[in-house]
Amino acid sequence: MRIAHFGRYAQGATDIVRSMFLSLKKSGHVVQEWNLGAHPEWVYNPHRCLGGNGPVYIRLSRIRSRLMRFRPHLIICNAGGYTFSKKDFLWLKKRGIPVLGITLSDPDVFPTVSRYSRHFTWHATNSLLAYRRYKQLGHRNVHYFPFGIDERFFRQRPVHSRFKCDVAVIAHGRRDRYPLAWKLVKNFDTKLYGNSWPFPKNSPGPVRGEDWFRAAYSAKMLVNFPRTVKGYTNVKVGIFEAAATGRLVFTQYFPEMRRFFRYSKEIVGYSSSEDLIKKIRYYLNHLQEAKKIARAGRERCWREHTWTRRFHKLFREIGIYHRLSRRR
Repeated sequence: MRIAHFGRYAQGATDIVRSMFLSLKKSGHVVQEWNLGAHPEWVYNPHRCLGGNGPVYIRLSRIRSRLMRFRPHLIICNAGGYTFSKKDFLWLKKRGIPVLGITLSDPDVFPTVSRYSRHFTWHATNSLLAYRRYKQLGHRNVHYFPFGIDERFFRQRPVHSRFKCDVAVIAHGRRDRYPLAWKLVKNFDTKLYGNSWPFPKNSPGPVRGEDWFRAAYSAKMLVNFPRTVKGYTNVKVGIFEAAATGRLVFTQYFPEMRRFFRYSKEIVGYSSSEDLIKKIRYYLNHLQEAKKIARAGRERCWREHTWTRRFHKLFREIGIYHRLSRRR
């Protein structure tokens, strides 16, 4: 397919949206890149929406000529609250160009995105809870689209001395995360990568691009926080990124995670900070057992949780392949 892909890469080369863009290209699609972060003049944000909230309107009038020369089979508005005005949706519909809107920050952004997401031809959400809420509102175009990873995360890297540690957290600091992080710092050789951690000796700052991979591959174990900014427990992209590296990954117990990994077989669950500390200490003393679980988690990622597989499944669900074959 010829796909026009709109998005921005807030986290640089390892940004989720960037990973998805690369995976679409890797799948053999011809993808026209619209980097909205580098071209703010292409969007209009009348409500000053941030953090995946919307609407943030793409100015079709400013990009129309280039877009139509490309002759897209599909437009993807990838996260960021990006959408089109009703008038522009109608213009695209008259020309037979469907629009897939992807939301990556649900359920936190559900209150704003749900106001306009029904205008997409199809809408994909990362959250099972949000998917059910869209359905309750009568949105017939919504699809559940879990997070995934691209192939770069599976490429083995050597341990780098600057990043070497027993336990690493690759996430920004938040008040609700401080108590557990403090116990990690107190008990283990721990590094906390991200902004706003109040432990300067253990917090080198955020890592992006190749430094992200160096940090992940130089730790023996990675701890994942599944709680969102607004307090929801959610399957987040970090669990897949971490598992793909072949490190042993710890995350909380919750039902939705069981759709993707088996606890104690592919990842390790914890029910409290005390439980987490106890289990990390156990696996540091039983590294062969830890490596077996980590390897199984990595293999599960490769088999089932890549963006390539996610997109292929979604495209089949929405019927875009069948739609194209009828046009030909």
